[in-house]
Amino acid sequence: MQTKIPLIKYRSKDPANLHLGIIEIEGEVIHRIEDLEAFYKTFGYTDDLVKAGKLPDDFIWEAYVTNSAVNCAPCFQLHMIEYLIMHSTAFLKKYREQYDDWIATHAQARSANGKLCDLCKAKRREEIIYSHNKSTQL
Repeated sequence: MQTKIPLIKYRSKDPANLHLGIIEIEGEVIHRIEDLEAFYKTFGYTDDLVKAGKLPDDFIWEAYVTNSAVNCAPCFQLHMIEYLIMHSTAFLKKYREQYDDWIATHAQARSANGKLCDLCKAKRREEIIYSHNKSTQL
């Protein structure tokens, strides 16, 4: 049986408060972003990109949406779930039973299409290095 996964979206401006962003699941606001810097870092937006003058929404658009060479919608959804797990008690309460399945399904889709965003590539390198260091310590 295939897991039904809703599309998790964010808007960088909350219509009710111009300083905050929101995250929606199937049209319902599940989280109001209080720290945009922490949110954007979840997707790989770094201080170097800030210094280079790259706007965070432009970075996300280019990294996860428009550039087909690196486009990885499952990566974007995985990072969104990762952020929500760390920052949203409402998400945890409402979707605790489902988010593990969503993570597994997105990870499988990401592996199937063979594409990884730069952040996933970096995390994979860290996992390989950690795994190698751990095995050499035995």
